Amino acid sequence: MTPPHASGVAARLLVSVSGLAPGAPLDAAVALADALDARRVPATLLAGPRPHPEVVAWATARRHVGDTVLLHGTRSDAADARRPYRRLPAHEAGLRLTAALRSRDALGLAVDGFAAPGWAVSAGTRTALAAAGLGLLVDDAGVHRLDADGAPSTSWRGPVTGPGAPPRRVTRRRGEPRLVHLALHTGVDPAVACELVDDALAAGATPLGAGELVSRRGPRRAPVTGDPEHWSITA
Repeated sequence: MTPPHASGVAARLLVSVSGLAPGAPLDAAVALADALDARRVPATLLAGPRPHPEVVAWATARRHVGDTVLLHGTRSDAADARRPYRRLPAHEAGLRLTAALRSRDALGLAVDGFAAPGWAVSAGTRTALAAAGLGLLVDDAGVHRLDADGAPSTSWRGPVTGPGAPPRRVTRRRGEPRLVHLALHTGVDPAVACELVDDALAAGATPLGAGELVSRRGPRRAPVTGDPEHWSITA
């Protein structure tokens, strides 16, 4: 890992956590969150558009104590793989976002922004995100606050790193804050995850809550009723 102070500008540390798929056990996510809490590092949780009620309850509780929740894609992984977000036009991205946000809002889980599977997004996707009120984007270049037209207005730039992440060079403007983005999956060995976080902290990176960049977005619809035990965990 590149030392956070190598550029002369103090780095910020962002830790994103994926693996909150429908039906996935929460034990690993809880253990990772506890380890981050012990280090006073906020988490950025990546959750899909139709999470299990247990994920909703846990992510909502984590959000209340300072973590950030991002919408991680708008469809199933298979559908996302067939049409990557880096090629989506604004109209199609808008339709997919509308459907995904309705699903999340019906469950009562607010999201603060968006992160695409594969991390890359098109200009059209950024436009649709801004129109949907999701002004925070985490992508393969860093963390961005989006203007009303979808253009990044403020950025913390740095490549996605972590177990299995390919090295990627990101160009930054002089004096621009540098980001150390550790992308962790709940399936990663906790010892490996903690070692990566500790290395970044030891090198001087200051933990960053991605939700600090934009105001939070609340649910637009009342939560659905019914017995959660009857809801699908694989939808």
